Amino acid sequence: MSPVGIQSILDKVVSGGRMTADECTALLESHDIARIGAAADEIRQRKHPANIVTYIIDRNINYTNVCNVVCTFCAFYRRPGAPDAYVRTVEEICAKIDETISLGGTGVLMQGGLHPDFGIEWYEDLLRTLHQKYPDFQLHCFSPPEIHNLHLISGLDYETIMARLKDAGLYSLPGGGGEILDDEVRKRVSTKCTTDEWLAVMRAVHRVGLRSTA
Repeated sequence: MSPVGIQSILDKVVSGGRMTADECTALLESHDIARIGAAADEIRQRKHPANIVTYIIDRNINYTNVCNVVCTFCAFYRRPGAPDAYVRTVEEICAKIDETISLGGTGVLMQGGLHPDFGIEWYEDLLRTLHQKYPDFQLHCFSPPEIHNLHLISGLDYETIMARLKDAGLYSLPGGGGEILDDEVRKRVSTKCTTDEWLAVMRAVHRVGLRSTA
């Protein structure tokens, strides 16, 4: 699309209009990053006129690399029994959290592979232990594929799982596993949860009053 066409889309958005799918695609394929960024900043300034930017200090912790799903793009997973497979102990996780707090951190993003042997009790015990030791520390943990894996193992529905994890101390759920929400492509690179299942988990997250990043 020509620069004039891109500008007309940006003018529409800045004026409060909603983009069509084709217009979104045109911006995505455009290389006019500076102009798109300027329009985005204009909207941001209108909604949040105070020149304030916030951030958090946290860290990522992977509690296990054991996974029963072989995604073609993943170099992280290890099959159960692999020589370099691991499951972090609670003590190891606490040591990482202590280090994070000492550096001013206020939360952790904790995720892992889809372990075939971990039922919901394992996750509840971990969350409960961490929440009791660090009551003001934000436990931003797991992902829709991990919750779907729990559903397959436990037979519990998504909402019950999320309610139990919330009661155990979960603060919010990351949006992991949503890299490609188009099943035609998704099934070629991964056998983890489908788009509908991913979205169903996120709906359950919000129904029980939890926050998410998606």
